[in-house]
Amino acid sequence: MSDVVDDPSGADGADPLAAEDGTEVSVASGPLVGPVLRRVVGMLAARADLPLDRLDDAVLIADVVASRATAFAPDAVHVRLQPGDRTLWLRVGPLAPGGAGALLSEAAVPDVGSVILKLADEVQVETAPNAMSEYLRVRLAYAG
Repeated sequence: MSDVVDDPSGADGADPLAAEDGTEVSVASGPLVGPVLRRVVGMLAARADLPLDRLDDAVLIADVVASRATAFAPDAVHVRLQPGDRTLWLRVGPLAPGGAGALLSEAAVPDVGSVILKLADEVQVETAPNAMSEYLRVRLAYAG
């Protein structure tokens, strides 16, 4: 089940994306955002030992982000990825104010709702301390 929360910390209070062993991808806005982001997300989802169906979910979320994030990050799309034990965190941003919420709402499919909210295990919207930007954080996991 997916929930949007405003608290960027994990269940234990630690920030899962603060670790130094994550991967950050910055792609200039344009036609390469989708192909690059899909490949990097797929590779790191496999490294996180996510099963094939969750790997596909991660790549679908990457497609949604790639197709819509450039409107809220006109120069480049920045994504920080943190693979863990059967878990993959994505942090998209910085985005223009309102960009994270717009990514969620614009990714809606009639009679289904937001694709990101349906596929992710957890979704968080984080506002930067200066309130000039925000981040969309998405967690995909497999408990089985």
